[in-house]
Amino acid sequence: MTFKSLCLALCLALFVVEAHGYKEYVAYKGKVDFYQAWQLCNSYGGHLASIESAAEQARAEDAVRAVGNFAVEWFIGAIGANDQFAWIGINKKATYLNFAAGEPNNLPKGAENCIVIGAGGSTSKWNDIKCDYKQAAGYICAFVRQ
Repeated sequence: MTFKSLCLALCLALFVVEAHGYKEYVAYKGKVDFYQAWQLCNSYGGHLASIESAAEQARAEDAVRAVGNFAVEWFIGAIGANDQFAWIGINKKATYLNFAAGEPNNLPKGAENCIVIGAGGSTSKWNDIKCDYKQAAGYICAFVRQ
């Protein structure tokens, strides 16, 4: 019976990956704002990273560690305010959130509508930030593999 359960679980997992695709993440260095990062990811055939689970968060973190660290920020593809965010690359409400303590704070008054991973220090938590911010180390693109 255990073998059948294991086979069923593996088949379901493979179906989910096949039906929805598997996201691979690549981090790129470059001083660009959110909109430039979004356009660049699209031009590479991907989208500015959507992170929908802890497993995807871990893969996005690995992508950053391959080229840098979390002492600086990296743009991901969520926009919004006041705990209401959407992934622009997949046109979907963000339900998995990984904000640092005290974030999102949307300060000053409604000016922070884009998201970065690497909320200062060495954390891989998220922070809301101005979309025209150009001091981030770079951005993370997601590529859906079928």
